[in-house]
Amino acid sequence: MKKVVLIFCMLFCFVKKQEAQNLVNNGSFENFADCINGQIYNATGWCGIGTPSFGLMTTCQTDPLYSVPHQLFSWFDSYQIPRTGNAYGFYEIYNMNEPDYNYYQGCAQTNLKQTLVNGKSYCVTYYVNCFNNSQYTVDKLGAYLTSTPFNCVSTSTTQIKGLYTPQVYSPAGFQLVDTLGWMEISGVITATGTEDYIIIGDFFLEAQHSIVKTYPSNVNGVAEYYVDDVSVEEVQLAKCKNDTSICPNDSVVIGNNVSEATAYSWLPNLGLSCNTCANPKASPNTTTTYTLTKTQCKAITTASITVTVKTDCTPKVILNEIPNVFTPNGDGINDTFNFNIVGASDVSFVIYNRWGNLIQLVTSRASVTNVLWDGRTTSGIECSDGMYFYTLEYKDAKGDTQKKNGYVSLFR
Repeated sequence: MKKVVLIFCMLFCFVKKQEAQNLVNNGSFENFADCINGQIYNATGWCGIGTPSFGLMTTCQTDPLYSVPHQLFSWFDSYQIPRTGNAYGFYEIYNMNEPDYNYYQGCAQTNLKQTLVNGKSYCVTYYVNCFNNSQYTVDKLGAYLTSTPFNCVSTSTTQIKGLYTPQVYSPAGFQLVDTLGWMEISGVITATGTEDYIIIGDFFLEAQHSIVKTYPSNVNGVAEYYVDDVSVEEVQLAKCKNDTSICPNDSVVIGNNVSEATAYSWLPNLGLSCNTCANPKASPNTTTTYTLTKTQCKAITTASITVTVKTDCTPKVILNEIPNVFTPNGDGINDTFNFNIVGASDVSFVIYNRWGNLIQLVTSRASVTNVLWDGRTTSGIECSDGMYFYTLEYKDAKGDTQKKNGYVSLFR
């Protein structure tokens, strides 16, 4: 019978996570050679250390002892859905009928996709679930990262237990008791730059464990666990974009995070599209400083961004520099007198010769973005060389009239 237990959220709280880059090969045991073999070495890249070591259960398994989600045998009856995919590993940590505790090694090994980088922090995680038929539960299941792999065939149990301390393991005295949900075992390590392999399982002697008869009504005097989703991920710092300014009712993306497995929390949540997203949009009514707290494994980092809401967002007229000479000789170089004006209305542009005679006129236009004169009169006659006078008049974004006068020289 399944039992729901209260798990400290600090260690095992389930949060919605985003996909991460996992450096463990075949961390969820989904790649395996066949549906007959029930040993962990059937999973690509994995091997069990010692005997009897780890096992592998899959949805396609023909042997009911190793089938997923229900395992059934004369002395064995348990049920669990994979945390992800269609497979999981399992191991027996303790058997009250076996006098030699060290016989149950409970360790499995695989290589990493790349060597860890010296000085960088990594989140090491895997999940366990207690078998339904277990009478006993244990503490201190862990993960050990190393540059030197163990020989899975020749390494004995006594060569590991009590001699190697895993960098990550569940708290001492905290029984791994949940038979319903998957319990997270995780921690953060700082790499030495040599780690190529990960070994998960039991590294402690019986005297170093807390072994408790948690479910006395069960008939099997064992402590057995399913294992799934082994991962090693680089810890990424919380990141916000640079401080920025917006106009009222506008919005801006404030996060600058990649989508590794993690939990995000933004405060305050005023004007946010989502306060648990990696990169939400912010649309505050007033200037606001947002603080991001990012929890990846046991690593907590923070960052902040200030979004300033501008009080004056009136559009401004952009007037490019007006040239003072042009050569309309047809050579394709500087053949026209032209400039841009953006955001203005009712533009009037008038050109006179040196005697004050009207040469060209652009007037009563609702809006103009480019003012151009090709060196001809309004009748299309080419103008002679010389200096010409212009008057530019327009209304700005506030509706006020603006004027500008100047000279331009024409050479052919």
